[in-house]
Amino acid sequence: MIAKTKIGANFLGAICYGAGLRLSGKEIEGKSELLLTHNLVSDDPKGMALEMQREAEFSRCKKPVWHTSLSWKPGEEPSKEQMIEAANRYCEKMGASPENHQIVIFQHHDRPHKHIHVYMNRLPIGGGNALATSHNYARNVRVCKEISQELGFDRVENLQKGRLRHVAEDRKEAQKIVNLAIRETLKQKCRTLEDLRRRLRESGIECKFTFDAARLKYSSYHYKGVHVKGQDVGFTAKNLEILLSNNQKKVKFYEQKITV
Repeated sequence: MIAKTKIGANFLGAICYGAGLRLSGKEIEGKSELLLTHNLVSDDPKGMALEMQREAEFSRCKKPVWHTSLSWKPGEEPSKEQMIEAANRYCEKMGASPENHQIVIFQHHDRPHKHIHVYMNRLPIGGGNALATSHNYARNVRVCKEISQELGFDRVENLQKGRLRHVAEDRKEAQKIVNLAIRETLKQKCRTLEDLRRRLRESGIECKFTFDAARLKYSSYHYKGVHVKGQDVGFTAKNLEILLSNNQKKVKFYEQKITV
């Protein structure tokens, strides 16, 4: 399990995203499912956001919105009850007790892996200090590791920002350049291996892809005569396929959004 956290000021925009609503208010069918709320009366996104905003409006806290996405390893199939339990434990461990904070949990169905979105009001009910946000990255890593061990989940490494493996000194320059080039290409919504090959070639990088039954099995790259493996630059064959597939889904989603 892995967590990514954002802190914001607008409950309405955050909760509407969690509920799978477009800016127009129209629901994106099948994208989102409400799993649980704590300390909220409303069951519609706008009502929940208003309640949370009212609880925070007398505070000096300028960014009361805590939004965390919790994701499971591709192929892992936690039940709704397990995802809710993980979310509750996450909130508790991060300092937002479900008894004292307003919390909303949605499951999204727009990715191949199971994931949920947890929205917390940083301000406790009835007033008090806002939930601390310092060292969020390190805290997320620690808390996810604890919950994964407690509930028997696999820990998911960050697919885009995996550590570079140790390589010989004469390969380090090529390793870093290939890593950065792949990152940049993926940010530009590259969707296929052929598109990746073409774009990297423009940067002077040659790709070699090996397949097994139409699935990518191995990848390697050449830069200025230096050979580096896909896993050495932070992108295994499996991770690369997942990231390209995610880009395909994102582009398709935006294209559908534009035509609506």
